[in-house]
Amino acid sequence: MDTVFSLYRKHFSLFLGLVAFSVFGELALHLFTDFSDFFFFRYLLLGIGMVIFAVTFSTIGVGGIVIGTGATYLGEEITIRSIFQRTIQRFWQLLGSTILWWLVVGGLALTLIGIPFAIYFAVRWGLFLGPVMFEKPAASNALRRSSELVKGAWWQMFGMLLAIFLFSTLVHMILEISIGFILILTDLGGEIGFIDILEWGLFSEPFENSTPFFSAVLLAIHLCVSAVSFPIWIIGISLLYFNQRIWKEGFDIEMQVRDT
Repeated sequence: MDTVFSLYRKHFSLFLGLVAFSVFGELALHLFTDFSDFFFFRYLLLGIGMVIFAVTFSTIGVGGIVIGTGATYLGEEITIRSIFQRTIQRFWQLLGSTILWWLVVGGLALTLIGIPFAIYFAVRWGLFLGPVMFEKPAASNALRRSSELVKGAWWQMFGMLLAIFLFSTLVHMILEISIGFILILTDLGGEIGFIDILEWGLFSEPFENSTPFFSAVLLAIHLCVSAVSFPIWIIGISLLYFNQRIWKEGFDIEMQVRDT
């Protein structure tokens, strides 16, 4: 975790610029879900376009953070523009592997009996982002490559992935709830109370009595907080990928040889 925060803090502006793609994608997805009736019954093509926009920008954002993590970890000089170019080159492979991951893990998680298997494959394939962006295999091979790196260390990976996920989620909740409380103290929330803010921050519960303006403010807060907390998760996964390569393949020796 120390390496995650050290890297994030040192290159905060870089990661903030990269995560903006994912934030725009999440914004489009929020608009689509909040106004689903409007898009489904009046402007279906516009709705489809927004979904494509959301998926595209979210994928680019994730891939960009992975590339940015690897580049800064290896000491490369890099810019947001060059990261964007490298991410676009791997876009379809990244999208394909992500869809495969979600189809299997998400599909298994839909049933009670499938949840343990979903957890197993989520961890086993949890490092697929690294192979996709740095080793450039096909989508299905990225999942297989992740399995190779996780083999023999599943419980260790489970614990580390869980710790990173919980911490990034905790950071998000604390920031979101804290800002929400400040808004309540300024009376911008109207009839919204502290319990409502807690439920919103902890469980993403929608507000029944909020004004459209306050709902828009809360969405803006959520997106800004996501821009800060989300990179922690992706940086953590990316560094775990390098850690496994070092442990299993002597990747640090490979880097030293390359630099001599």
